Amino acid sequence: MQLALGAIVETLRGVPPASFQPGEICARLRGVLLDPRTLEPYLHFARRRYTRNLIHRDAVFELLALCWEPHTESPIHNHSGQLCWLSIQQGALRLENFDSLDGPGPGDGIRLLPKGGIDRATEGVLDLQQGDNSIHRVSNPFGERAVSLHVYSRPFDVCLAYDAQARSAREMRLQYHSIGGRLVGRRVEQRQ
Repeated sequence: MQLALGAIVETLRGVPPASFQPGEICARLRGVLLDPRTLEPYLHFARRRYTRNLIHRDAVFELLALCWEPHTESPIHNHSGQLCWLSIQQGALRLENFDSLDGPGPGDGIRLLPKGGIDRATEGVLDLQQGDNSIHRVSNPFGERAVSLHVYSRPFDVCLAYDAQARSAREMRLQYHSIGGRLVGRRVEQRQ
């Protein structure tokens, strides 16, 4: 079903904080594709990287549109114990999950093992990351742009980024490319 962006924001704002849990939010996001016209003001792309574009943030959740140029990827990362729902709105993404044999970190000597995922997740796919040891990477190894909608429980500004080759995990400060549709600082974008 295709919804206006404002409708999904209001739907999520209507969930009581105690109910902002996997089953409840999955039920509200499953099968939802946003009307592209209402999402368009938040779609800011940048050359050779993905962008994080804030749509809504309050004490309970934050909602972002991530814009993926072809051949871009996130670092392997966790979500600081928060829940993360990812809904693909345009194009396709690769979703890779990992297990840490040495705890979530931070630190050195952290060994990661691949733990499945989806090689080509397309429009409408909904993914949930949960738990302290929930570690994953999202990438667009394909030839077309992609857009994913992300809902995070209890917004956070720092997570752990993993370097599988160096076997380390370090804190990574998260930044927005745009807030409310407006570019942050001197960011550069590529419009469609």
